[in-house]
Amino acid sequence: MKIAIIGTGALGCLFGAKLSSNNDVILITHRQQDAEIINHNGLYVKENEIEHHYHKNLTAYCSAKCPQTVDLVILLVKTNQSQEALQQNHPIIRNDTLLITLQNGFGNYETISEYIKDNRLFLGTTNHNSVLLECGKVFHSGEGTTTIGGKNISQENIQKVLTLFGNAGFHCTFSDNIGFFLWKKLFVNLAINAFTYITCSPIGFIYQNSHALQVVEKIISEAVLVARAEGFNFDTTDVIEFIKEISSSHLKGYSSMFQDRKKGIKTEIDSINGAVVKLARKHHLSVPCNELIVELVHAIEDADTCNKDSE
Repeated sequence: MKIAIIGTGALGCLFGAKLSSNNDVILITHRQQDAEIINHNGLYVKENEIEHHYHKNLTAYCSAKCPQTVDLVILLVKTNQSQEALQQNHPIIRNDTLLITLQNGFGNYETISEYIKDNRLFLGTTNHNSVLLECGKVFHSGEGTTTIGGKNISQENIQKVLTLFGNAGFHCTFSDNIGFFLWKKLFVNLAINAFTYITCSPIGFIYQNSHALQVVEKIISEAVLVARAEGFNFDTTDVIEFIKEISSSHLKGYSSMFQDRKKGIKTEIDSINGAVVKLARKHHLSVPCNELIVELVHAIEDADTCNKDSE
């Protein structure tokens, strides 16, 4: 299968590397320099102190410059970059091309559905954690299940994607209730991404520190109320235990938002904690902790920019 992965961050490189073992993989990045590095060096994935080099069946292009069409697109840019990425690269999408989004946050469906029909669009989440060490080189710091779902998708296409991921070493399942799993992933992002961004800590710190856990419990308690208002009946205690489980199994991992701060990149906070704030207002609910998190992250973004400019 010919696959285009839009986004060459930590997860984009991880999925690109693994899928290239049995498929032709095209990586699309917004930096020409990164495309040149990947074309020259290939991709490296470090797992359990063992480094694997993937070079075969890999080609990288700068955004809007890919001359080929593909069978499958995997979208792994930040939510706030989706519109531009799809607008620039829509010529790679044919009438029969499938698209999978494994992005964080809420709001991806509304943007992507402008470019592809429902019966070819998979919404998904993944519990894999990957840390970008440098361009084209990642540390695969945690494994987990990848869950996909969608509307009116044929069994043939569902099986095609499940087999594709399975052959690449990813445990993947299809759910008829993908909204439940999107909320579940959102809970993880609400707690882990925002907290590790603010504190510059690894994911495992949440599991190891009682103060950190108390902050997470407040964030999640508010979000569960919003999820219930949206029709998803989660139990707060169960969700917090799930967060602890994720944190304990990714002790040395770093969240995507923490990696954004290290690189000086604007975060997806508005589509994560900000999404909870927006939905809470819709249901006339109070979520002061999540509101504070959103404002604090934006304040840190601005402060980091000021500090960088003054150096």
